[in-house]
Amino acid sequence: MRRFCAEHAIPEVKASQLSFSQKTFILNRLCSANDYTVSYIVADKTHLQPQLLADKNLCYNYLFSFLVSKTIRSIREDITILLDNHSTKVKSINSLADYIRIKAITQWGYIDRLYISYVDSKNSKVVQATDVIANAIYAKYIYGKEHFYNMLTISESVKFPANRFGSIGVPVDKST
Repeated sequence: MRRFCAEHAIPEVKASQLSFSQKTFILNRLCSANDYTVSYIVADKTHLQPQLLADKNLCYNYLFSFLVSKTIRSIREDITILLDNHSTKVKSINSLADYIRIKAITQWGYIDRLYISYVDSKNSKVVQATDVIANAIYAKYIYGKEHFYNMLTISESVKFPANRFGSIGVPVDKST
């Protein structure tokens, strides 16, 4: 990511601002690195409770716990989770970290140190790489464009709610 930024004279990689060939280049390089795994959660908003949809941060915290629970349950060493600080409001930063720590201790049997850090994407090439991957996943589910998604090796895909994901349901009033 550092090299890409230097070659293109940009301070930060934002997937939404990249061309098709630039995304292809980055994803090819990321996929050849083979030193990470890709797990994601996607929510079908038509089946989420209106109270969750009304508070974006509450929804984010709740869904995030489903994404990280398997990882936290399976690892027996200190874990550091980096999150883009633009994904939550300032007032909810501590609430997500506390929520995940409480679940890790009380429900997932985790006894090691769990660090949850918020970073500015401008200062984190890892978060920038994650943005490119997230953009590929987003394009698959929102636009049905699977080219970039198919380049990824997905270790876990969580569809929420699992038993109703993608089924036709009663639309949720998004105006609330």
